[in-house]
Amino acid sequence: MTTSETSLLDTNVLVYAADETSPFHPAAKAIREKGLRGKISLCICPQVLTEFFAIVTDSKRVSNPRTQEEAQVEIVKYTHSENFLKIYPGSNILEGILDLLRKYKVTKQEIFDLQLVATMLSNNVTRLYTYNKDDFIKFREIEVLNP
Repeated sequence: MTTSETSLLDTNVLVYAADETSPFHPAAKAIREKGLRGKISLCICPQVLTEFFAIVTDSKRVSNPRTQEEAQVEIVKYTHSENFLKIYPGSNILEGILDLLRKYKVTKQEIFDLQLVATMLSNNVTRLYTYNKDDFIKFREIEVLNP
């Protein structure tokens, strides 16, 4: 498999990078900081940022929920960074999703992982950093990396 040099950060990496109490914080923060400094090529997409917001502001999902303003400050780190590439689902995203649905059996919330992969592929990004490796390992089109 040929992989791109640019890697997408999955939502959980952003969550752990922002959560100093997480045992995954040091590694997640380190990779985020390398990207922010331009030491490695990283990208972000709207789906990851909105999922991040939903998680960090939800007291049922995190022990120390952020306010809207605090979450927004975190999101701005990525959206205003000149070193983070921003990728978007293109006009062909639905075809990409349908193509992946023909190849892989998914159910329930797994459709969101599949959508993320479709967004990656439509932007020629084939590497993903995530702590949920098992959620993405089935997609042979991408390389799944643990931070």
